Amino acid sequence: MKKPLPNLLLRDKGEFTKFQILLEVMRNQPHVKQKDISETMGITIQAISKYFKKLSKEGLLEAGSERADYRLTQKGIIKLREELKNLDSYVKSIKNELKVDHAWIALATLPVKVNEQVGLITKGGIFYTVSVTDPDVEAVGIATNDAEAGEDIGLKDLKGKIKLRQGRILIVKLPSIRQGGSRTVDIVKITELINDFKPDRIGVMGAVGRAVANKLSLKADIEFGISHAAVIAASRGLNVLVLVVGRMVNKMIQEIDSQNMHFARDIIYEVKDAKTV
Repeated sequence: MKKPLPNLLLRDKGEFTKFQILLEVMRNQPHVKQKDISETMGITIQAISKYFKKLSKEGLLEAGSERADYRLTQKGIIKLREELKNLDSYVKSIKNELKVDHAWIALATLPVKVNEQVGLITKGGIFYTVSVTDPDVEAVGIATNDAEAGEDIGLKDLKGKIKLRQGRILIVKLPSIRQGGSRTVDIVKITELINDFKPDRIGVMGAVGRAVANKLSLKADIEFGISHAAVIAASRGLNVLVLVVGRMVNKMIQEIDSQNMHFARDIIYEVKDAKTV
């Protein structure tokens, strides 16, 4: 029996075209030119214009006050995320049917020989191989290479269930330098947020963020590519707290939403304002 295609997406050319347009808008918003999407997708600008009108009528796309200013609505974001999850589920099911091998990468805690059966555990968002008799073993697999303790090792034929909880991201909004910067930050509030959130990793963005981190004697784990790194860490079960100046908060949220949809994740994030009232 053939595997049914996910919803209408792969069965209806029009639905797939709308899906592609929504993806392109998400990737380029808010400055989206229909001409650029036309060239990227290889269809006429007249067709793109018609699809933009359809998507707007369906409440998935909205135009801003300026020319070439488009963005997805919340409904559009939800639809795109659902379609990406459907595609991801479909691809995974096909891989399982075709028995496509997937190598898990871990760090060895003991010397391992190729084809040896080992146990697998997660700690701090990292996979580790241990003895199969270890009481904390979550899954077992076969080593694809020799490895000494501390070296990377590939695993195949994994059996069991990895206990990865989903982490969260807490974005602490800081005042800009024009608003007083670190001098107008509620240090007590941030301390309470840290104690309550219990972050596994801390990201610091910009000079104001570094100044606040210095006042709190915090060591930054992430300073560059924070949005991407935070999502990856949260997907591995780690809680990530990020200190970021207010004007960058929206950009970071857009990047997190984009990565959530691109990788079919659903990482939860929250924003807290740390400016002194």
